[in-house]
Amino acid sequence: MSDLVPGRTCGGCTVCCTTLVVDTPEIQKAPGVTCKYCKGGCTIYETRYPVCRDYHCAWRKLDILDDNWRPDRSQVFAQFERDNIPPSFDADFGIGLLLIGDPGWTVRQEWFQHVVASGVMSHIPIFLCLPGPRGSQAAKTLLNTDEMRAAIEQDAMTPVLERAVRQLKAYDFKPAVMIHSGNDVAA
Repeated sequence: MSDLVPGRTCGGCTVCCTTLVVDTPEIQKAPGVTCKYCKGGCTIYETRYPVCRDYHCAWRKLDILDDNWRPDRSQVFAQFERDNIPPSFDADFGIGLLLIGDPGWTVRQEWFQHVVASGVMSHIPIFLCLPGPRGSQAAKTLLNTDEMRAAIEQDAMTPVLERAVRQLKAYDFKPAVMIHSGNDVAA
C-alpha cells in the first residue's frame, strides 16, 4: 500500500482539500470544507503540512483504478478505510468509495460496478460512502454482503447499489467531532 502507481500525479485534482477531515495538532479542517490554502491548487504546496504531504488517495496507490478514476474526473473519492473493518476480514484496511458527484448515476456505471465487484469477490472490504452536509461525518455502509455477492453473480448490481444509496441519503448525519484545535485552516 505504500507505493504509488508510477506516473500518476494529482495534477489539478484538489478533492482531498475539501473532502477530508483533518484533525492533527498542526492543523484542523472539518469534512466538506475547503482548506483556505486551496485556491486552484495548494498555495503552500512546497511547505504544506506533513499530514497533507504524506496523504495519497486510493487512486494514487491502486492500479485497478484507471486514470478515469482520478477523483475530480470520476466524482468518486476512493480512500483507504482503517476503521470498522469487520473481524470476518483478514485485512487491515478496506476501500471507501465516497460518491461526491451524482450517486445515482455513478452506481449505475459499468466502471464503478467492476471495481465494486472485484473488491467484494476478492474479499476486500468495500464501503459505499456519501458525504454529509458541510462539517458532518459521511454516511458509510459495507457492500460485502450476501445480497451483493448474489447480485454480482447474476450481473444485477444496480438495484442493490441504488438501495444502498437511498439508505445512505436517509442517514442521520452527525457533525464531525474534532479533538484538536488552534489552527483551523477552513476557508
